[in-house]
Amino acid sequence: MDLDYLFTRTSGLETDRLFFRALTAEDADDYFLLASDPKVTTHTIWPRHERLSDTHTYLKRVEEQNVLRHSYHWGIVLKSSGRLIGRIGIINVDGDHEKAELGYALASEFWGQGFITEAGRRVVSFLFTEVGVHRLEARCSEHNPGSYRVMEKLGMTFEGLLREQLRIQGYFVNQRMYAMLQSDYNNASYR
Repeated sequence: MDLDYLFTRTSGLETDRLFFRALTAEDADDYFLLASDPKVTTHTIWPRHERLSDTHTYLKRVEEQNVLRHSYHWGIVLKSSGRLIGRIGIINVDGDHEKAELGYALASEFWGQGFITEAGRRVVSFLFTEVGVHRLEARCSEHNPGSYRVMEKLGMTFEGLLREQLRIQGYFVNQRMYAMLQSDYNNASYR
C-alpha cells in the first residue's frame, strides 16, 4: 500500500460527471449546506453543523487528519457547475495491514441520481489499482438503506451486523459491515 501516493494524489480523479479534489477551507459554504441538512445527518456519527464555524472546524480537522495520514477526503464536484456536492474518502487508514474504511456524504438534493455510486467506483478503483489497498471496509446504520445499497452496488460483501456499535444521535445503533478485498476487486464484474 503506497501511503505516499495516497496522501499526495489530491487531484486528477474524475468520472463523466464528477471530479474530485482535496477539501479545503474555501469549501465551507457549500459543505455547510450539506452538513447542516437534517436529512444528511440523520445516520451520521457527527452532529449536524449549526453554524458555519462548525464547518470551518471540520474542514480544518480534515486537513490535519490528511497531514497525520489517518484519513483522506476528496470533495465531490459537479463538472457541469463546479459546485461541491459532497465528499468521499477513507478513514482509519492502516498501512501495516493495508486497509482503510470508505465513507461518503452527499447533499440531499442530489440523492437518487447515482452520484455516490459513480464516485465510489472511481475511488475504489484508485485505491485498489493505484494505491494497493488490500482490504476496503465500509459500514452504515442498519436503518440507512441508501448507504448500504451503494456499498452493494460497489461490489462490497456484507459481512455482518455490528450490534450497537456506534452511538448516533444519542442512541446505540447497529451497523452493517461491508468489505472488499483486492481479490474481490480483481474479479468484479461492474468495472
